[in-house]
Amino acid sequence: MFYLLHVILLTYLSNNLYSAAESSNRGEKNGQELLLCRKCGADVADSFYIFSKPSPGARKTEKQNLFGKQNVTVQTLINPFGVKFEVVTMEKARCDNIGPQQGADSWFPGFTWRICACPHCGQHLGWTFESSDKREKDHINSFHGLILANVLGENCKCFIV
Repeated sequence: MFYLLHVILLTYLSNNLYSAAESSNRGEKNGQELLLCRKCGADVADSFYIFSKPSPGARKTEKQNLFGKQNVTVQTLINPFGVKFEVVTMEKARCDNIGPQQGADSWFPGFTWRICACPHCGQHLGWTFESSDKREKDHINSFHGLILANVLGENCKCFIV
């Protein structure tokens, strides 16, 4: 019970602190909905920055209506240990990138990856992918793959557990 109250309080404080710090821009939000860390409620991304970056390694790709947007590409990716992740790709997200860049087992050929963690609580949010060849014109240099199970929309009417 204490844990649930603690999470609710953190979510409330996080949302109110964001509102106070960004009150001048809050009415001019870039996107449809903010994405929050499911563990602590910190603001980690804006749905405006969702984009489709197909992975040739995706086991399943489908379109869903998420975070105030229609036809968001959701990919099911499986790591070498057999763990499944439903992922959306973002041009921008607030992440602490953990560890050195890894080239092995990247779901996106030509991109290295690092763990993307919530800057507030350290929760694993997904991965940051960076291009191995930054010289190529009209090429995306970096993006994020956020795990749907580890984020929620600010308008979600659900409990954080």
